Amino acid sequence: MNSDSDQAWHGHAPSSPITANRRRWPWVILIAILVLAGAGAGGVYAWPQIAPLVPSFSNALSGEKVAAADKEALPDLLASQQKVEDELAALGRSVADQQEQLKTLVDQLAALSSKVDALQRPAPPPAPPPPAAAELPVAPAAQGAPRPRRPPPVRAPKPTGPVSIGGAPLSAAPAGAAR
Repeated sequence: MNSDSDQAWHGHAPSSPITANRRRWPWVILIAILVLAGAGAGGVYAWPQIAPLVPSFSNALSGEKVAAADKEALPDLLASQQKVEDELAALGRSVADQQEQLKTLVDQLAALSSKVDALQRPAPPPAPPPPAAAELPVAPAAQGAPRPRRPPPVRAPKPTGPVSIGGAPLSAAPAGAAR
């Protein structure tokens, strides 16, 4: 083979069935989607009319059994409902009481806090005494002879040995044997 025949062969585009199939896939998918959408819409429209026709959807026999069992359980359910309502009412009262106690405690805490703040503030300086107009000048008292000062009391010397803190007597050990 020569190169001329290869060029001629590549220049010619063969018509193959693959390209035709590729063009059909979008249409097939579109048609399938439309069919499924139509079937779904028809099922939704027809569902209420189908349910009475199919006996498995409406079991009259089992419905009667359920109704009888419901009638037997109804007093028990009503009693338990009443019990739950009473418990809820008791819990509501308990919560209201606790909230009232909490409010009382908060008020007491605020009162105590204000008292503590008042105690922590420095006291105001005392008011100066009003001037007394009727005060008579007092002559200084004659001072007598000064009293002699008493000397301070003599302290006992501190012990220089072992000291018992608990009150038990200690034996005096010589200084050399303390090591």
